[in-house]
Amino acid sequence: MTNLRIVSNDKQAKKPADDTSDIELLHAISVDLIGEQDSFALYGKIVDAAISITRSQFGTMQLLRKTEDGTGNGLHLLTSRGLTPQDRAVWEWVTPAALSSCTQALKSGRRAIVEDFETWPEIIGTPDLMAFRRAGIRSAQTTPLVSRDGTLLGMISTHWSEPHQPSERDLRLLDILARQAADLLERTIADEALREREKALEASVAKLREMQELQKLLSGELGHRAKNLFAMVAAITSHTLRGLNDQARVQTLQQRLMALSSANDILLQSNWKAALLGDVAAAAVKGAGVAGRIRIEGPDVEIGSKAALNVALLLHELTTNALKHGSLSVGGGSVDLTWRVEGTGHHEVLRLTWRETKGPAVVKPERQGFGSRLISAGLSGSGDVIVAYSSTGLMCEISAHLNELQGAE
Repeated sequence: MTNLRIVSNDKQAKKPADDTSDIELLHAISVDLIGEQDSFALYGKIVDAAISITRSQFGTMQLLRKTEDGTGNGLHLLTSRGLTPQDRAVWEWVTPAALSSCTQALKSGRRAIVEDFETWPEIIGTPDLMAFRRAGIRSAQTTPLVSRDGTLLGMISTHWSEPHQPSERDLRLLDILARQAADLLERTIADEALREREKALEASVAKLREMQELQKLLSGELGHRAKNLFAMVAAITSHTLRGLNDQARVQTLQQRLMALSSANDILLQSNWKAALLGDVAAAAVKGAGVAGRIRIEGPDVEIGSKAALNVALLLHELTTNALKHGSLSVGGGSVDLTWRVEGTGHHEVLRLTWRETKGPAVVKPERQGFGSRLISAGLSGSGDVIVAYSSTGLMCEISAHLNELQGAE
């Protein structure tokens, strides 16, 4: 006849009205458990409380976990009392196939009691019985730890060195302890999961920062090489055109290459995705050496890489023309470079205005060179350009749809 019993946790004996010692014991246990912050120490105190209630010689607390391959569940030993290191190693991980009170409770979801392992027919002659004999365990009970939403979290077990049947009083107090232990275990599991997520997030942030630093390093190296490339192109151009009578053309070509180089430097800071129009304009003016005589004003507007290069070349040509023939060719002359955005949504239009003042009277050139054709093409090649030649200097207004300028190509 088997002595294995599966006991419903709902069937509890009525608590004696005058049993004040049990109330005091549970109160002392509750105060001790609630005040403990260290999870390992908390598990130990829960097992100590179970041993105290049942007056047993051994105790364990296990956590329900997935197997390594994720195909099933097993019980991982959190802490124990009374077991040698060798015994703990045996029960460090218990599969449902093992024979013990904890696996019977795992299968049924209810408390399991083995009054005497030596008279349990299923375990006779198995390695599991030999393990209990080596540990000096003769009987056991296991009470499931279930969360308030019905999730099985783990097990709390007590073991005796002699055949033993727990009293109804012991089982009643164990149920109360198990309820509190399940709440505390659920809390510690949630806290540990949160800490793991925080560690994973910190690792991800550190990796991202490392990648950003690497990207910054690579962008700097790329920018350095691009600048060297522009300088080499300028040197090759100068060498190739050496000997020609028109050295002004050589100088003009070199200056245009340097204007592109300045725009390239700005685009590298944003991985060649976009640049602020104000930054591109400031770089173009600075490259011409007349930053103090050109007032730049306009809202923050992002433009794509192709538009940034066009703006850099266009402003270079306007600045060069102003230095040669316009307001920047005389001491008191100046330039206002402004822009604004009109319209909404897909109909937003950028209007960029170049206005020269206090300069000599200018006239429309008889022929169009590269610079004039570039200005006439506008920001996006659509030719939406208004050019006025007045007695005080050139006025040029260039318009383009903002969505056309913000594309990468």
